[in-house]
Amino acid sequence: MLATRKLVTVFSILGAGMIVAPVYALKVTEPAAASHGYPGLCDINGKKLADGEFRQWVESNRLHIVITYKFSAGEVYEEHSQFRQQPELIQEKWSWKELKHGRSQREFAADFLTGIASAHIRQDHKDVSKGLILNRAGPLPGLGSALP
Repeated sequence: MLATRKLVTVFSILGAGMIVAPVYALKVTEPAAASHGYPGLCDINGKKLADGEFRQWVESNRLHIVITYKFSAGEVYEEHSQFRQQPELIQEKWSWKELKHGRSQREFAADFLTGIASAHIRQDHKDVSKGLILNRAGPLPGLGSALP
């Protein structure tokens, strides 16, 4: 019951983000290429919370962006977005996962081409999964809405 309530809450927040901050297709004047960096995640006082790795590459005419944060307590958070760049920048896929000591805790994914979203939440040694129909108005908040 609690896991179902969390799913409803998570997808309500994601749905609200899609309505409040839709990002429509952007004309690409200079397609993105490969990039690699190591951003740190810090709190408001500048204390480092996690080590990050940012990777960006083009594969099969799709721009892939992955950002991963590793915390000292063994937690890992990773967000992956996939975009089509031609003729316009359009987000096609998005996923986010949380691992603790290598074991999946939560995973969320959205495929904007099919309009399907899914969630897997491991709680009390149970996996909860549900596919939903997405509004195709724009990408989820995250990497997709951070791009120009």
